[in-house]
Amino acid sequence: MPLEKIVSKIKNFLLKFFLIDDTPHKVAAGAALGVFWGIMPGEGIGTTIVTAAIFRFNRLSAVTAALATNTWTSFFILPLAAVIGGYIFKTDPGKLIDDFKNTYHLDIRYFFTEDILFGLIIPLLAGFAIVSIAISMLVYFSVYFLLKYRKIRFR
Repeated sequence: MPLEKIVSKIKNFLLKFFLIDDTPHKVAAGAALGVFWGIMPGEGIGTTIVTAAIFRFNRLSAVTAALATNTWTSFFILPLAAVIGGYIFKTDPGKLIDDFKNTYHLDIRYFFTEDILFGLIIPLLAGFAIVSIAISMLVYFSVYFLLKYRKIRFR
């Protein structure tokens, strides 16, 4: 099989896999899913693609949103996540942020100690999950409204 034909097949597969010409719901849901996984610490493009494929959401909008909000936004959202996680677990948000700054550089085996896991990681992940869900819902309804009622189309 000539190289041109192989490249053409790969190109066609990628175009079909990441096609954005989809329903407003699937494009908006893909964007919301990408924002969710992009904000959550430690998750990224691979998780976004797999979950978008499982739920049959638009993969291109999911990957684009995940790239736009990838892990760098976690540092901006950390204070809000610490406040929410601290409130839920009755912990001081300032202490959560200080503990995070003092432990994020440690080896992975330290993250599974009882103090760090229950005193830091679970409250922060709960806060990040709630913030991610809230922002994802806002993104979903915004994108859906723009696609459905403003007749914005991607071709």
